[in-house]
Amino acid sequence: MSSETGPRAEASRRVREAIVAATVRIVAREGVAAVTHRRVAAEAGVALSSTTWHFATKAAILEAALQWCARREVGRITAIAERLDDAGFDPATWAAELGDWLIDQLTADREVVVALYRLQVELLDTPGARAVHREWGEGLRALGDRALERAPSPTPELDVRLIVAALDGLRMGVLNAGEEDIDWLRLAVRRQLQALLG
Repeated sequence: MSSETGPRAEASRRVREAIVAATVRIVAREGVAAVTHRRVAAEAGVALSSTTWHFATKAAILEAALQWCARREVGRITAIAERLDDAGFDPATWAAELGDWLIDQLTADREVVVALYRLQVELLDTPGARAVHREWGEGLRALGDRALERAPSPTPELDVRLIVAALDGLRMGVLNAGEEDIDWLRLAVRRQLQALLG
Protein backbone atom coordinates (compact mmCIF):
# COMPACT_ATOMS: atom_id res chain seq x y z
CA MET A 1 0.00 0.00 0.00
CA SER A 2 1.16 3.55 -0.73
CA SER A 3 2.70 5.68 2.02
CA GLU A 4 1.55 8.97 0.47
CA THR A 5 0.47 11.89 2.61
CA GLY A 6 -2.10 14.56 1.91
CA PRO A 7 -5.54 14.31 0.30
CA ARG A 8 -4.89 10.97 -1.43
CA ALA A 9 -3.73 9.37 1.80
CA GLU A 10 -6.79 10.73 3.61
CA ALA A 11 -9.08 9.38 0.89
CA SER A 12 -7.36 6.00 1.15
CA ARG A 13 -7.81 6.01 4.93
CA ARG A 14 -11.53 6.77 4.55
CA VAL A 15 -11.95 3.94 2.06
CA ARG A 16 -10.15 1.53 4.41
CA GLU A 17 -12.40 2.58 7.30
CA ALA A 18 -15.50 2.15 5.13
CA ILE A 19 -14.37 -1.36 4.22
CA VAL A 20 -13.81 -2.31 7.85
CA ALA A 21 -17.13 -0.83 9.01
CA ALA A 22 -18.93 -2.64 6.19
CA THR A 23 -17.30 -5.91 7.25
CA VAL A 24 -18.52 -5.40 10.82
CA ARG A 25 -22.08 -4.83 9.58
CA ILE A 26 -22.03 -7.94 7.38
CA VAL A 27 -20.62 -10.11 10.18
CA ALA A 28 -23.23 -8.80 12.62
CA ARG A 29 -26.14 -9.42 10.24
CA GLU A 30 -25.14 -12.63 8.48
CA GLY A 31 -22.02 -14.07 10.07
CA VAL A 32 -18.42 -14.43 9.00
CA ALA A 33 -19.18 -16.82 6.13
CA ALA A 34 -21.00 -14.01 4.31
CA VAL A 35 -17.84 -11.89 4.08
CA THR A 36 -16.28 -11.78 0.62
CA HIS A 37 -14.35 -9.00 -1.08
CA ARG A 38 -17.29 -8.48 -3.45
CA ARG A 39 -19.91 -8.32 -0.63
CA VAL A 40 -17.76 -5.95 1.40
CA ALA A 41 -17.18 -3.67 -1.60
CA ALA A 42 -20.93 -3.51 -2.28
CA GLU A 43 -21.75 -2.86 1.40
CA ALA A 44 -19.08 -0.16 1.67
CA GLY A 45 -19.98 1.45 -1.64
CA VAL A 46 -16.43 1.16 -2.98
CA ALA A 47 -14.82 -0.51 -5.97
CA LEU A 48 -13.96 -4.19 -5.61
CA SER A 49 -10.34 -3.32 -6.40
CA SER A 50 -10.28 -1.10 -3.28
CA THR A 51 -11.00 -4.04 -1.01
CA THR A 52 -8.24 -6.16 -2.53
CA TRP A 53 -5.83 -3.21 -2.48
CA HIS A 54 -6.31 -2.63 1.24
CA PHE A 55 -6.83 -6.27 2.25
CA ALA A 56 -5.32 -9.05 0.18
CA THR A 57 -7.22 -11.81 2.00
CA LYS A 58 -10.50 -12.36 3.80
CA ALA A 59 -8.52 -13.09 6.98
CA ALA A 60 -6.91 -9.65 6.76
CA ILE A 61 -10.32 -7.97 6.50
CA LEU A 62 -11.63 -9.97 9.46
CA GLU A 63 -8.60 -9.15 11.62
CA ALA A 64 -8.99 -5.46 10.81
CA ALA A 65 -12.67 -5.68 11.77
CA LEU A 66 -11.80 -7.39 15.07
CA GLN A 67 -9.20 -4.71 15.80
CA TRP A 68 -11.74 -1.96 14.99
CA CYS A 69 -14.26 -3.47 17.43
CA ALA A 70 -11.64 -3.90 20.15
CA ARG A 71 -10.32 -0.35 19.80
CA ARG A 72 -13.85 1.01 19.92
CA GLU A 73 -14.46 -0.85 23.18
CA VAL A 74 -11.22 0.38 24.75
CA GLY A 75 -12.04 3.89 23.55
CA ARG A 76 -15.42 3.86 25.28
CA ILE A 77 -13.93 2.59 28.55
CA THR A 78 -11.12 5.18 28.25
CA ALA A 79 -13.71 7.94 27.98
CA ILE A 80 -15.33 6.71 31.20
CA ALA A 81 -11.95 6.57 32.96
CA GLU A 82 -11.05 10.09 31.86
CA ARG A 83 -14.40 11.42 33.02
CA LEU A 84 -13.98 9.83 36.44
CA ASP A 85 -10.22 10.26 36.81
CA ASP A 86 -10.23 13.30 39.11
CA ALA A 87 -12.88 11.96 41.47
CA GLY A 88 -10.76 9.19 42.98
CA PHE A 89 -12.12 5.66 42.92
CA ASP A 90 -15.75 5.33 43.93
CA PRO A 91 -17.13 1.84 43.23
CA ALA A 92 -20.74 3.10 43.06
CA THR A 93 -19.88 5.73 40.44
CA TRP A 94 -17.84 3.26 38.40
CA ALA A 95 -20.62 0.67 38.66
CA ALA A 96 -23.16 3.19 37.37
CA GLU A 97 -20.92 4.17 34.43
CA LEU A 98 -20.07 0.57 33.53
CA GLY A 99 -23.70 -0.49 33.89
CA ASP A 100 -24.78 2.27 31.51
CA TRP A 101 -22.00 1.30 29.10
CA LEU A 102 -23.03 -2.37 29.19
CA ILE A 103 -26.66 -1.52 28.46
CA ASP A 104 -25.54 0.75 25.63
CA GLN A 105 -23.46 -2.14 24.26
CA LEU A 106 -26.55 -4.34 24.16
CA THR A 107 -28.85 -1.74 22.63
CA ALA A 108 -27.28 1.07 20.59
CA ASP A 109 -24.04 -0.85 19.86
CA ARG A 110 -25.55 -4.33 19.63
CA GLU A 111 -24.46 -4.81 16.01
CA VAL A 112 -20.83 -4.16 16.90
CA VAL A 113 -20.96 -6.48 19.91
CA VAL A 114 -22.46 -9.33 17.88
CA ALA A 115 -19.76 -8.84 15.23
CA LEU A 116 -17.10 -8.78 17.94
CA TYR A 117 -18.08 -12.18 19.32
CA ARG A 118 -18.46 -13.76 15.90
CA LEU A 119 -15.05 -12.46 14.86
CA GLN A 120 -13.45 -13.71 18.08
CA VAL A 121 -14.76 -17.23 17.47
CA GLU A 122 -13.81 -17.25 13.79
CA LEU A 123 -10.28 -15.97 14.39
CA LEU A 124 -9.65 -17.91 17.59
CA ASP A 125 -5.97 -18.74 18.06
CA THR A 126 -4.76 -17.09 14.85
CA PRO A 127 -1.59 -14.98 15.15
CA GLY A 128 -3.39 -11.80 14.07
CA ALA A 129 -6.20 -12.29 16.56
CA ARG A 130 -3.75 -13.04 19.36
CA ALA A 131 -1.99 -9.74 18.64
CA VAL A 132 -5.31 -7.87 18.73
CA HIS A 133 -6.26 -9.57 22.00
CA ARG A 134 -2.91 -8.70 23.58
CA GLU A 135 -3.33 -5.05 22.63
CA TRP A 136 -6.96 -5.07 23.75
CA GLY A 137 -6.12 -6.73 27.07
CA GLU A 138 -3.22 -4.38 27.73
CA GLY A 139 -5.46 -1.39 27.07
CA LEU A 140 -8.17 -2.61 29.43
CA ARG A 141 -5.66 -3.56 32.12
CA ALA A 142 -3.95 -0.16 31.91
CA LEU A 143 -7.30 1.54 32.35
CA GLY A 144 -8.21 -0.77 35.19
CA ASP A 145 -4.89 -0.15 36.92
CA ARG A 146 -5.45 3.58 36.62
CA ALA A 147 -8.97 3.31 37.99
CA LEU A 148 -8.00 0.98 40.84
CA GLU A 149 -4.73 2.60 41.89
CA ARG A 150 -6.54 4.23 44.83
CA ALA A 151 -8.92 1.34 45.49
CA PRO A 152 -8.59 -0.69 48.69
CA SER A 153 -7.54 -3.91 47.01
CA PRO A 154 -4.51 -6.14 47.57
CA THR A 155 -4.92 -7.67 44.07
CA PRO A 156 -5.87 -4.87 41.63
CA GLU A 157 -4.60 -6.69 38.52
CA LEU A 158 -6.65 -9.77 39.35
CA ASP A 159 -9.65 -7.57 40.14
CA VAL A 160 -9.44 -5.95 36.71
CA ARG A 161 -9.42 -9.38 35.06
CA LEU A 162 -12.43 -10.47 37.11
CA ILE A 163 -14.38 -7.29 36.31
CA VAL A 164 -13.67 -7.59 32.60
CA ALA A 165 -14.67 -11.28 32.64
CA ALA A 166 -17.87 -10.51 34.55
CA LEU A 167 -18.86 -7.74 32.11
CA ASP A 168 -18.07 -10.00 29.17
CA GLY A 169 -20.09 -12.88 30.65
CA LEU A 170 -23.09 -10.67 31.40
CA ARG A 171 -23.01 -9.25 27.89
CA MET A 172 -22.74 -12.66 26.24
CA GLY A 173 -25.49 -14.10 28.44
CA VAL A 174 -27.93 -11.37 27.44
CA LEU A 175 -27.11 -11.78 23.75
CA ASN A 176 -27.54 -15.55 23.89
CA ALA A 177 -30.83 -15.31 25.76
CA GLY A 178 -32.17 -12.55 23.50
CA GLU A 179 -33.27 -10.60 26.56
CA GLU A 180 -34.84 -7.21 26.02
CA ASP A 181 -35.50 -6.12 29.60
CA ILE A 182 -31.91 -5.59 30.73
CA ASP A 183 -32.07 -2.85 33.35
CA TRP A 184 -31.08 -5.51 35.91
CA LEU A 185 -27.55 -5.28 34.50
CA ARG A 186 -26.92 -2.07 36.41
CA LEU A 187 -27.56 -3.86 39.70
CA ALA A 188 -25.47 -6.84 38.59
CA VAL A 189 -22.48 -4.61 37.81
CA ARG A 190 -22.85 -2.78 41.13
CA ARG A 191 -23.00 -6.07 43.05
CA GLN A 192 -19.92 -7.35 41.22
CA LEU A 193 -17.85 -4.27 42.03
CA GLN A 194 -19.04 -4.21 45.62
CA ALA A 195 -18.17 -7.85 46.07
CA LEU A 196 -14.66 -7.31 44.73
CA LEU A 197 -13.88 -3.87 46.05
CA GLY A 198 -16.26 -3.14 48.89
